[in-house]
Amino acid sequence: MRSSFPPELEIHPTRELHGSITLPASKSSSTRAILAAALAEGRSYVVNLAPSNNVRALVDALRVLGATISGDHGTVIVDGIGRSKLQSGVTLNPGNSGIVLRLLLGITAVLDQVRFETSFTDSLGKRANIEMLHSLKKLGVTYEAHGDEGQLPILLNGGKIRGGETSISCRRSSQFLSGLLYLGGLLDQPLLIAVEDEIVAKSMVSTTVSVLKHAGIDVQVDRTWRRFYMPGQQRYSPTTHRVGSDPASTAALLAVASMVDSDVLLTGFSEEELGDGAVLNHLREIGVSIETLNESIRVRGGGTFRARDFDGSKAPDAVLALASLAAFADGTSRFYNIEHVRYKECDRISDFRSELMKAGIKTNETRDSLIIHGSPHGVPGGSSIDSHFDHGVIMAMSAIALSACLEMKIISFRL
Repeated sequence: MRSSFPPELEIHPTRELHGSITLPASKSSSTRAILAAALAEGRSYVVNLAPSNNVRALVDALRVLGATISGDHGTVIVDGIGRSKLQSGVTLNPGNSGIVLRLLLGITAVLDQVRFETSFTDSLGKRANIEMLHSLKKLGVTYEAHGDEGQLPILLNGGKIRGGETSISCRRSSQFLSGLLYLGGLLDQPLLIAVEDEIVAKSMVSTTVSVLKHAGIDVQVDRTWRRFYMPGQQRYSPTTHRVGSDPASTAALLAVASMVDSDVLLTGFSEEELGDGAVLNHLREIGVSIETLNESIRVRGGGTFRARDFDGSKAPDAVLALASLAAFADGTSRFYNIEHVRYKECDRISDFRSELMKAGIKTNETRDSLIIHGSPHGVPGGSSIDSHFDHGVIMAMSAIALSACLEMKIISFRL
């Protein structure tokens, strides 16, 4: 098993930061864009594709399915294949990415004998997919999966798939719905998807719908975002997709710049997936100086933070980064509506909380919330942190380490 990080990161406290940085491209938008391009019959372009492990795993899988993709990041050329040339009888490896797995489960539901497996058995291999598998079964798909929760490896057989009506629970993840929406663009018959509960990450589904519409796929959404209708016999159109900034990386860099005395310019910013201003508003409320300049953000950090609660359903990828700032706030902050982050690369409530406590941060949890008791006088640090194979944990704990009293080590890869 490989990691994109060195085995151990040693982070020392710092007093100030100055300069500018270009924000990384969105991984979630990149995956959706490259998938839509691969499903179009003809040549598409994806501008600002993120050079991430998730995107590389999807690109590799799409090549196995028959697409031709030139380049790994920047402007990528995709010669798509449409439904008719998708390859059955293949084995796909989604790496350690839940969104890659769920998107591929959606589009390969029209094929026979597609197997999914991963070498990340202790991370993605433990994540449940039963909601999506049950939803696909209602459309005529059969499957074999490991365990009662539909874990990998999975064998999918969609030779007898049909349109019609299905339903999906989004309590644990909205990625299941995104996979079904991509499937709807490939079906000969109309598809109606009913959401059984609430969508916990509406911004992610909104990104999916936006990319699909840009690729010529008609998605009709009711005002409650509980019913999604897609006409049959649609075709993905070749086009140019432009990817915005990554919400998780943006939130982490905002936290880093806020943590210490700073004057930092973050360029290449877009509101995409960042909660329609919820994150920037939260930072202003806790005391960070934020100035937006076209597609840039200027951050002046280093002051005392006020404790504030945050609705994590508005920007799920920002929760850990904002929680890192709450560790230094004057008072108690509550991050709520976040049960779904338990089902990411790790349990981002319990696993993250265990690492916070190692650093000397007082914290509690409920099923769907993380409570941080801030210490404006400082965090002890001086500990070794387990990343749990999760980049979100690495970024959030790195931000904390910058203002901790003692250096911290983050163990990013363990056998």
